[in-house]
This record gives sequence, C-alpha cells and structure tokens, in this order.
Amino acid sequence: MKQQSDGKMVIVPADQFIILLEKVENGECLLLDVRDPDEFNAERITGAKNVPVDDIRNKLDQLDRDTSLLIYCKAGKRSNRAYDQLIRMGFHDIVVLDGGIESLKAHSRKMI
Repeated sequence: MKQQSDGKMVIVPADQFIILLEKVENGECLLLDVRDPDEFNAERITGAKNVPVDDIRNKLDQLDRDTSLLIYCKAGKRSNRAYDQLIRMGFHDIVVLDGGIESLKAHSRKMI
C-alpha cells in the first residue's frame, strides 16, 4: 500500500478494500474505524481498532508515521476528515474505503 505519487487520497471500492484486509490479518497494516464507539460496538469489520475521528490526534500521536493504514466510517465523510488529519500528522500510507462500512455490507464482509 502506498500513497499515490500525485498526493491525492487513495479511495478504493469495497471489493478492493476486502483484498487489502488480508494485510490487517497478516499484521502488515492497521485498520481504523473512525466512527463513534456506539457505532463501532454495534457492528465493525473484524480486526478494526476504534479511533473516533475527533480523537485521532490524541490516540495516534505515538504511532510510527510509516504505518500502513486502512480507514473507514459509516459512509465516507468522517474517513475523509480522518485522512486529512492523518496527512497533517505525517502519515502517508493511507487507503480509504469508498462508501464506508455500508458499502461492505453489499459484499457480505464478515462483521461482528
């Protein structure tokens, strides 16, 4: 996973995101759910860590900036905000799920 060379946000559809989730299972990247804790507790993608968008600066400040990140929310808006914050913090290997968790439901991704 690498940032596009032109510096634009990498947004992938659900089918490609599902393939990238193997990297989470292999410990090669971190999966961030940037929704509120109540939403996360109701349903989430297996292996996700809940870091609400408004808590990103505090909760990820000590994380290595070279860490590969996959991020999602409910439909995409909070992921975009999270992406902007992460870029400002110095992260550069970030992939955003297009359409959020709702788009994964159409692909029957296992949720808990």
